[in-house]
Amino acid sequence: MRIAMVHATFAVRGGAERYLDDLVGSLAARGHEVRVCTAGDRPRWSARLPGKAAVHLGDLFDPTGLGPVDLRDFAPDVVHVHNWQGLGVPAVARLARAYPTVHTVHDYAVLDPNNALRNVGRSRGLDALLRLRSAWILRRFRRLRLLCATERVRDLVLSAASPTRRPPARIVPLAVALDWNRRAWPPGDPTTFLFLGALGSHKGLDRLLDAWDGPGTLLVAGEGPLRSRVERAGPGVHCLGHLDEAGKRAAFARSGWLVFPSRVAETFGLVCAESLLAGRPIIVGAHALPSMATEASTLSFAGVEGLRATLHRAAAMPADEYARLAASAAADGSRLDWDEHVSAVLDAYELAAGGVR
Repeated sequence: MRIAMVHATFAVRGGAERYLDDLVGSLAARGHEVRVCTAGDRPRWSARLPGKAAVHLGDLFDPTGLGPVDLRDFAPDVVHVHNWQGLGVPAVARLARAYPTVHTVHDYAVLDPNNALRNVGRSRGLDALLRLRSAWILRRFRRLRLLCATERVRDLVLSAASPTRRPPARIVPLAVALDWNRRAWPPGDPTTFLFLGALGSHKGLDRLLDAWDGPGTLLVAGEGPLRSRVERAGPGVHCLGHLDEAGKRAAFARSGWLVFPSRVAETFGLVCAESLLAGRPIIVGAHALPSMATEASTLSFAGVEGLRATLHRAAAMPADEYARLAASAAADGSRLDWDEHVSAVLDAYELAAGGVR
């Protein structure tokens, strides 16, 4: 099968980019021919306009950019879109008219141009405009097949459009291309906490640092604008920087908890899946409970004071209670099967292409 992977940019390498890399490798290992295409292959005129509003308007209305002609020599059997922001709605709609196309819903960009539902609920007028924007996008995406990690993601993304004017959607539970759940992990240390991700306020790192008052050791891994604040945080807080797989494995081995203080709901939370594969329970905001984790694998909080209290509770947790949470996390991780996920994606490709491999 010839598969064109379409993504806006790899300038920032987050969870979606890591997932795309892993998926490309697994599909190629199964004998499929894969080509990765980005917005840089055919830049849009609106990308030269200043200001964030201009960029978002360009995503909606700019008719230039990547198109079917750019894939003609490859002649894909299916196109798999990952991030449409930066490519633009018209470009994706053109690809979907020319080729069978699926789109993995990595974020909530259809509902909120900031990807994180941070604008919803601010005012009735803004909510109405966002609903109109979402319905307009979904009508133009009606030829795509959406791949969603959970029913909640599917229902939320499709909520803005009528059943007759929205694209079909398929539940394809995500996984992680790691064999960590088959490794022998040392017991977790309940007094050691790990933050892993972009060092930015959107991931809630500022909230975590505000809440931190030294109940144990805090390991902070990643890169981003808040790195200097992490480095100045004082005793007990260790900045690990960017970690490769071996570094992440070592960090999880040292820790007892993953702290996931993201300010917004996420569609999956790749680092949460990694934590479960390592058998480490998760401390997470009540609004952002990870879809792959059961309640018995998490401690939830609300607000900075709630996070501070939860960190202290976690650090002082009796060994038997912590062991139960860790066992639940490992059980959740054991259900994240990457090979099954790749097979489910291929099934979605065949369905989109009309059953022709």
